[in-house]
Amino acid sequence: MADKPANGLPGARPMQAPFGLEVQGSDLFALPAAALQDAVHAHKLVVLRDQTLTPDALVAAAARLGELDQYPFAEPLPGHPYVVAVVKNPEDTSNFGGAWHSDTAYLPQPPGFTLLYAVELPERGGDTLFADMQAAYAALSPGLQRTLCGLYGHNSADLVHGAAGEHAAVAGQSVPARTTRQITHADHPVVRVHPATGARALYASLIHTAHFVGMSRPESLPLLRYLQQHAVAAERCARLCWQPGTLAIWDNRSLQHYPLNDYPGQRRVMHRVILRGESPIAA
Repeated sequence: MADKPANGLPGARPMQAPFGLEVQGSDLFALPAAALQDAVHAHKLVVLRDQTLTPDALVAAAARLGELDQYPFAEPLPGHPYVVAVVKNPEDTSNFGGAWHSDTAYLPQPPGFTLLYAVELPERGGDTLFADMQAAYAALSPGLQRTLCGLYGHNSADLVHGAAGEHAAVAGQSVPARTTRQITHADHPVVRVHPATGARALYASLIHTAHFVGMSRPESLPLLRYLQQHAVAAERCARLCWQPGTLAIWDNRSLQHYPLNDYPGQRRVMHRVILRGESPIAA
């Protein structure tokens, strides 16, 4: 029996995880853009299998869902200013984005959606984990929720992209950095409200949040570490096992993600596009 359409998406069914939809046997461009947008908002992660997407097609698919944005710290593919090739070569020991985070939280308007397409995969390994930051907020005590709703985090690209960044390994070894770039900083609420659903989510990570506004880094780190550990508890996580031709679309307002670095000596190539979001709304 065919899967019953979910959110107007034929072939969609819930992932075997606390959140997420998986779509089999559907042409991405045949799916209504509004229904796909709604599905990402509602389910946080939508995984479409068996897609064939050139860089041009990936950009066209992304443009149906929002405003394209450029990633400020990596050179895009030649002739494709919105597409970054996320590459890990066999000799690399670190991988791009290899820690829990929400994409580019140090921008004044961080990305809304990220689209990531599997171009070349290792024989084994290379899965991506996702953590539900709305569920993480809901699982906190009322007292800590009230405390966090009054806090802002100072997010800084220095932690990853600065000359002496504490998390510089997260920039990877085979993703070419832009020759001209600007270190960026932005203060965002630690609890943000989703503009489409009204749900509250934690919005802080160890690799992007340098400290809480009005507090020093040593004062901030114990709480940041607690929140990070709390957020990624197994019951709030999903695991995406990539296949050739898989496209994942996720909502950075709702999720953090973590690409696993468990395929030494193998090559992995993904194409990534981000869509501009809004300034996070405070709870």
